[in-house]
Amino acid sequence: MTITGGRAATRITAPGLVIGTVAGLFAALFALVAGAPAAWAVTGGLLLAVPLAVFGAGCSALRLSGRLRTGAFAPIALYWLIAFPLARLIQEVGTRLVVGDGFALPPQPGSFLVYQALISIGFTIGFVWVQERLVRGGA
Repeated sequence: MTITGGRAATRITAPGLVIGTVAGLFAALFALVAGAPAAWAVTGGLLLAVPLAVFGAGCSALRLSGRLRTGAFAPIALYWLIAFPLARLIQEVGTRLVVGDGFALPPQPGSFLVYQALISIGFTIGFVWVQERLVRGGA
């Protein structure tokens, strides 16, 4: 990959990486403020930040490549309708695995995923809003 290609890739994926990372850090901070043990909050924050950053970079790349049309909310909402619940499932299972009692799905996993899918719409709104301000021209 050339230097120019590397810069282009960075410009394309950086907004999604930043948004995902910041979301995970906020989750850790809120867990600490709510009184969660530090190990649980930090682990949960990291296990949310990493998948959200990866999915965010993927969404950014798809938007900037034209596969997810800029200015159209529905395709991006559909992307996050799948990606956000997966990120939360990774966080829940991973945190329980690392800090908790071992491998365990969240109670009522179907309801958990449906609720996360509903929450994904709010995340999508924030993602699009922030990304359009980070990338010149709203691409």
